[in-house]
Amino acid sequence: MKNAPHSRPEVRLSRRSLLVHGASLVGVLGATACKKGPSSCNDVSGLTPDQQNTRNTLGYSDTSDQPGKNCAKCAQFVAPPKEDACGGCKVLPGTVHPNGYCRAFTPKA
Repeated sequence: MKNAPHSRPEVRLSRRSLLVHGASLVGVLGATACKKGPSSCNDVSGLTPDQQNTRNTLGYSDTSDQPGKNCAKCAQFVAPPKEDACGGCKVLPGTVHPNGYCRAFTPKA
């Protein structure tokens, strides 16, 4: 007699288990979507063309693609008066997002 090939055991999810896991997933996604801070800080309508050019030259973005580097962790960041508002920067003209990034990033001491 040949041995049967090893197969994975059949996984069964009960309706209750599916609902519990689904609710947990919704909670995690909801918490992620509710990150502190404004939705965007890219309004440059009040800036001069030179100030807008500075923002472009420094490559400002509302979201950092550099691990561990964002405006809130930068020495140049000026915190907003409340958590859901845009902050400022000592180098970059206009408003900045706490999770943003630009090439002028300088880590806080």
